[in-house]
Amino acid sequence: MIERRTPVQDVRRLHRRLVLQSLRDEGPQPRSDLARRLGLSATTMTKVVGQLLEEGVVVEEAAGGDGTRVGRPPTRVRLRTGARFVVGVQVGAGTVQLGLCDLTARVRRAGSFSFDPAGTPPRQVVTRIAEAVAKLVNRAGLPRERLLGIGVAAPGPVDPGHRRNVLSVNLGWRDVAFSDPLESALGVPTVVDHNVRSMALAEARYGHTGDADPLLFVYVRTGVGAGVVIGGQPFRPGTYGVTELGHLRVVEKGRPCVCGATGCLETIVSEPYLTEQLSMLLGRASARPLADLAGLAGAGDARAVPILDDLVDHLATGLASAVNLLNPELILLGGIFDTAPEQIFDRIRAALRAKAFPILRDTVRVERSSLGADAGVVGSAAVALDRLFYNA
Repeated sequence: MIERRTPVQDVRRLHRRLVLQSLRDEGPQPRSDLARRLGLSATTMTKVVGQLLEEGVVVEEAAGGDGTRVGRPPTRVRLRTGARFVVGVQVGAGTVQLGLCDLTARVRRAGSFSFDPAGTPPRQVVTRIAEAVAKLVNRAGLPRERLLGIGVAAPGPVDPGHRRNVLSVNLGWRDVAFSDPLESALGVPTVVDHNVRSMALAEARYGHTGDADPLLFVYVRTGVGAGVVIGGQPFRPGTYGVTELGHLRVVEKGRPCVCGATGCLETIVSEPYLTEQLSMLLGRASARPLADLAGLAGAGDARAVPILDDLVDHLATGLASAVNLLNPELILLGGIFDTAPEQIFDRIRAALRAKAFPILRDTVRVERSSLGADAGVVGSAAVALDRLFYNA
C-alpha cells in the first residue's frame, strides 16, 4: 500500500530531516542555534524537537559554560546515538563483514564469515548473511523495534531500486537479490548499494575529511573500485551508478581482465596481481604484498623495483583521469593501502602531479582512508541510515 502524505506532513517530515541531519553533522546545539542555522521559527523548532523527544532519538542536556551565566542554564539538543541501530554488511570476494552500528555509524558489535567464491551459490551467501545478522542482533540483546534495517555494500553495481546486485565480475555473480530474502527472513527494510560508493559516503559522513568536496574514494583489493561524493551526496551516474575506475585501459595488449577486456587498471593494481608477483619474488605467500613489495624495492631489489614502478605509474594514470574529469578535492585510498608505507603515498602524489591537468595539480590531496578496515561496514550502515533515518 502506497503511503499518501499531505503537504503539511511533507513539510513536517522535511523539518525533521533537517534537524536530524544538522545534529548528525554539527553535533549538539541549542534550539535557538538550530532554528537560526536551518531558517526555522522558534515555534516550528519546538514542535520538531518535541516530536523527536517523544520518539526517544534526541535528548536535551545542559550546555557547558564558563560558570558566569545567571539564571536558567542553557540546554542543547543532542542525538541519542544508541536509540536506533542498523546492521551494516560488506560483501567481499570470499568474506562478509558485519557490524551493528548506532546513529553515527559507529560499530558497536562486529561479526564476519568466509565463503568459497567459486563454490558457494550467492543465494547461500545471502542466507548466511541473514543468519549472521540475526545472531549479531540477538547477542546484543537489541529489541527489534530499535533496529531500523540493514545496509548491504554489494561488490558491484546495483539496480535503481537499491535491492539487487546487478553484476559482480570478480565473483561471477549476476542479478543477486539481497533485499527480498533479507527482509523476508528478518522483517526489517534492507538497502543495497555499490560497495565502494558506500565507503565514499562513509568517509564523507563519518570520516576525517575536512569537509572535502568532491571526494573520491578508491578501494584496491581483488579489483579497483571507486566512489564519489559531490555536495555531500553520493554520485550515481546513469542507470546503475557505476564509476568503474578499475576498468580503464592503461596497458596496450596487456593482461586479460575478468571483465573481458585487456590491460585494465586492476590487472596491474590489485591484490591478486601483487600476491602473484610477490610469490615469485619471495617463494612464499605474502600477507601484506604492497608493504612487502615496497620493502624489497626500497632495499634495491632489482626485480621488485619495476613492479612497484608500474603500480605507481598506472595507478597515477587512472587517478589523473578521475582528477581531470571530476576535480576531486581529496582522493582517499583504501583496501591494500590501509597498511601501505607512507613513501608509497609520496610516490603516488608525485606521479599524479606529473599527469594531472596543470591547474588541478595543487588542488587535490591524496591520503589514506580514515576509516581503514571498517570503511565497508560503516559505508553500508551509512547507506541504511541515510535512507531509513536521516532522509526518512
